[in-house]
Amino acid sequence: MKIAVQGCSHGSLTAIYDTVSQYTAHTSEPIDLLLLCGDFQALRSKHDFASLAVPPKYHSLGTFHEYYSGQKKAPVLTIVIGGNHEASNYMWELYHGGWLAENIYYLGAAGSVYVNGLRIVGASGIYKDHDYRKGHFEKVPFNNSTLRSVYHIREYDVTKLMQLSDTKDTIFLSHDWPISIARHGDTGALLRRKPFFRDEINSNTLGSPPLFTLLNHLQPAYWFSAHLHVKFAALYDHSSSTTKEIHKLDEALPSIPNGSPTVEIEKNPDEIAIDDEDDFDDPVEANVVKVLDKAGNPDEITIEDDEFDYPPADSLVQVEVPLKEESMVKEDLKLDESADLVEQAREQGDDGSTTEIIGAPIESVQEAVATSNSNTVEVEEGRRTKFLALDKCGPGKDFIQFFEIPTPSSSSSSPPRLTYDLEWLAICRVFHPYLSTNIHQTSLPPPAILQQLLSDEVSRMKEEGLLVPSQETKEDGTIDLIWVRDAIDIERVQKFWPTAPSEGLPGGSADQWYTNPQTEAFCGMLGLENRVNPAPK
Repeated sequence: MKIAVQGCSHGSLTAIYDTVSQYTAHTSEPIDLLLLCGDFQALRSKHDFASLAVPPKYHSLGTFHEYYSGQKKAPVLTIVIGGNHEASNYMWELYHGGWLAENIYYLGAAGSVYVNGLRIVGASGIYKDHDYRKGHFEKVPFNNSTLRSVYHIREYDVTKLMQLSDTKDTIFLSHDWPISIARHGDTGALLRRKPFFRDEINSNTLGSPPLFTLLNHLQPAYWFSAHLHVKFAALYDHSSSTTKEIHKLDEALPSIPNGSPTVEIEKNPDEIAIDDEDDFDDPVEANVVKVLDKAGNPDEITIEDDEFDYPPADSLVQVEVPLKEESMVKEDLKLDESADLVEQAREQGDDGSTTEIIGAPIESVQEAVATSNSNTVEVEEGRRTKFLALDKCGPGKDFIQFFEIPTPSSSSSSPPRLTYDLEWLAICRVFHPYLSTNIHQTSLPPPAILQQLLSDEVSRMKEEGLLVPSQETKEDGTIDLIWVRDAIDIERVQKFWPTAPSEGLPGGSADQWYTNPQTEAFCGMLGLENRVNPAPK
């Protein structure tokens, strides 16, 4: 299956789809699935600005509202997680997951689904210790405090994800990075681009501790992130082996052949570019596709919660994407396991010799670890996760990557089939009594009891199935409910339905919340009370 992965979106949805379309036009390889790693900004109208954690000077709608209203349709199945700059009122409506717009599916605060047999798991938000053990107490309208805490990841949701089995055909999406992952890639190159990460890498505080726990439990084949506005690849070995590996870094992105014509797309004049990078490597000048970003980065802001004052960008931005044939400099470096990783990055010699770790190849992550020249080091067999973080959408940024990822042969279909993960549905049903909408999180049962409850629930679902709408409509327009025991297409249960009015339509307010029919349908399928946004009585 051909997959595209995007870092932070920052409202630039049309620009992202245009990039995907250009890739397809120049390679004749249609993309089956697009994965977006947070800061999506599903703004339906200006009323949603009150629920977006950015300074007012950065309020700009972007282009999502055009897809929400039906003016445009996503050209490829898109799966989204949330970051720390979202329309949190809308995301909360779909806490359990649902369609943000037609063909754009949000995984919820935490979630797991299947696409053609490939499991896609995600965790939204970022980690802050002071909110981690709280319930989901935030309510619309948010105040200055809850506007930030609402996107902080919760232990309750992480514990739900920890109940998933470690299936090898798994992709994990997060906005934050798992803590310590920076030590499993080209740490030196990361510090040359982001020198201010040095202290956090030294103290092992860069990233999210709960995500590291999930990384070790689920051991997914691939893990994609964003948030830190830099491209970074790593290879995390789950075995206990200390065998040394030689890696080769290939930063070519994306794969568009030589001789491609220049593509010009008009950019949103309201873009505010906030560059938090220090000096980046100069982009490859030859054979680039110059994209004048129509959607731009209207709400692109710093990676921290603090407000910073940055000037607006020019009205046109050129996004230069280097071609595969013009790849950046490749380094073949060796690990000295006795030296400190950060010190290795600092002490690289003029002759290019170094002892820092180099991450997994980026150009084709489906390949095994690449080795340089004639140096071959045998690696003990074991599960490994290929990690890739991508930059924000913007000029000269490595913000999108294309992959060919194998799926179970018996599950391939075109267009791709999005189905529920029955194991995740069992987890949702078992955990639902403990979902707290107050500041204090309800205590969970001991692990042994949870495991027994889950085992019983999985068995029950396999025997009884779930009650879902049939695929046939009666003459009178009604649809029967039937019991289904196999994979359930999500669209059979949850269908996109706009709640708040979109931009340009009357009604709505910044203080208003909505009962989302998709959340009602999800809870109804599982026989649960809608605690997220119940209909007024």
